[in-house]
Amino acid sequence: MVDKKLILAVAGSGKTTNLIDKLNLTERFYLVTYTITNASLIRLRIIKKFGYLPNNIKVFTYFNFLYSFCIKPFLFYKYNLKGVFLENSPEPTNYFKNSNIRKYISKSGYAYHNRLGKLIEHENLIEDIKLRLEKFCDHFYYDEVQDLGGHDFNFIMELSKSNVNFLFVGDFYQQTYVTSFDRNVNGTLHKDYDKYLKRYEDFNISIDLETLSNSWRCSPTICNYISENLGILIGSHRTDPTEIILIEDKEKLSSIIKDNSIIKLVYNNANKRDFRAKNWGECKGEDDYIDTCIIMNATTFKLYKKDDLNNLANRTKNKLYVAFSRTRGNCYLVDEKLLK
Repeated sequence: MVDKKLILAVAGSGKTTNLIDKLNLTERFYLVTYTITNASLIRLRIIKKFGYLPNNIKVFTYFNFLYSFCIKPFLFYKYNLKGVFLENSPEPTNYFKNSNIRKYISKSGYAYHNRLGKLIEHENLIEDIKLRLEKFCDHFYYDEVQDLGGHDFNFIMELSKSNVNFLFVGDFYQQTYVTSFDRNVNGTLHKDYDKYLKRYEDFNISIDLETLSNSWRCSPTICNYISENLGILIGSHRTDPTEIILIEDKEKLSSIIKDNSIIKLVYNNANKRDFRAKNWGECKGEDDYIDTCIIMNATTFKLYKKDDLNNLANRTKNKLYVAFSRTRGNCYLVDEKLLK
């Protein structure tokens, strides 16, 4: 009997390790994740385990899986496909009827990445794809599943009906990007935690809230702060305390800015800073920081001073959670105005 499961994880709890530990050389595994960076990390971890990348284990980015495995085998000759257009589909295509193939594929033969899931639905491919998956795969693992949205979520849920073992792993609150957003399709998918879980249960996917509920990366200090101030429950395997320090002195801030061992995490425009910086949301997946310096924009800092960070907009709060949870050591907090 096949197994269908969603493991909800917290930051630094070992999601990738959990997946890698399940791999073997006798069964066939497909591992799918959203970003190229994470796919590369997974490949490196597989090579570390086995010494090479075994033929029975395939790693895909999500859009690579959709195009190369799900669409190209069926539509390559029909539409003379050239590849995937990785920018958002042009604005005029939003007004094409769903029956118009130009809504999904450009005249030059490039499929729009944010409409691949809908293209599968348009071409009635789902049953053929399920049969194809059953032919080539025993275990389908999806990492960072919280980034699925729009028609893509619907497609993967339908795919999970295949006679294949499915394991989804992700952190609901690290949803900072989305694979696709097409008007009202799953537009509120990530607004309610309980309703989100119910969507999986409706497809007979069991929910595991315990296995990855504690972080190896973050100290109890960081985890407690996140739980109490952002309303995101996260435990720690560690017992050693660290510090969260508000920096209000320009001289102290200057020394932190000059210290390249301390990563500066900013709300946006990291590439425009004259110091080593990453945007809050874009540091997701990073695991090699010790001390961090979180530079807060005006809205966030105002709520911080009121002890009211839980009332940040959900997307902003998720990004701040990502930033806090990169920290292995001490975390410095700064009002962006202090940089001026």
